[in-house]
Amino acid sequence: MQQLHSEILKALLYYDIWSYPLTMQELYTFLPVNSMTLDEFKRSLHEQGTGGKVLEYQGYYFVEGKCNAIVTQRKTREHHAKLMWRMARISAHVIKRCPFVRGVFVSGDLSKNVTHPKSDVDFFIITAPGRLWIARMLLILFKKTVLLNRRKFFCLNYFATTDHLTLDEQNLFLATEVAHLKPLCNTTLFLQYLNENMWIKRFFPNFDIGLIPLPRSNERTSFIQKILEFPFRFIPADKLDEYLMKKMEAVWARRYPEFDEETRSKIFRCTRHESRAYVGNFQEKVLALYSQRLREFGVVE
Repeated sequence: MQQLHSEILKALLYYDIWSYPLTMQELYTFLPVNSMTLDEFKRSLHEQGTGGKVLEYQGYYFVEGKCNAIVTQRKTREHHAKLMWRMARISAHVIKRCPFVRGVFVSGDLSKNVTHPKSDVDFFIITAPGRLWIARMLLILFKKTVLLNRRKFFCLNYFATTDHLTLDEQNLFLATEVAHLKPLCNTTLFLQYLNENMWIKRFFPNFDIGLIPLPRSNERTSFIQKILEFPFRFIPADKLDEYLMKKMEAVWARRYPEFDEETRSKIFRCTRHESRAYVGNFQEKVLALYSQRLREFGVVE
């Protein structure tokens, strides 16, 4: 039980970075060990508790040092997320019509169903092979012209291609983001993406997509998209895609000269099959903060 209490604390401390209490099922899903079934886990918590450093209120679990208001805050953010989901679906209807887009998923705060007034709608977009940078350019142009560069409901922070769905980099931060992804267009491709990233079970061995509620997804293909893709048959699209990638790589190097090439390659993934921008080195900051929290609570990884 002492070992289980330590693992429970590890799971809660990661989500505590965002003041995010977990339900019992969420706690079980993101527990870093797999030594019992969900029913056994529930029975264990009922009979043995969660340990001295974990609190519970109205079915939500969080670490000591936080008050019950953290649960009220999560419920408030869930209510705010309902509006964000409506806006996300409108944006997804636009994105799915862009040439070469094959899947539209939601990441970030909204994927966890806890948003606040400053939250953006973060999209993870899957494109056809060899057309990632063309699709990205067209969507960025739409945002800058039609949306006047407003990103609130149109944040395009991650792209990948259908022929390279497995993430090269694998850590707790990315495992958490993958586990929380939600599909808005093409659930079949979404399930394929999860299947090719089952390495996340090294971090969450209890993870089961069947236990996670998914939003309503739009599965209809777009006739408008087919029309818009047609002209690209008559231009050297492969060369154009590669040119746009190199152009963006140069822009990031010029815009962020404070990073060396190795650090910049981690923050800004720029390949023919992946585009990712974690401005401010957010991933490393989160993992460093998590390690600090583990030490503060006397938990050894």
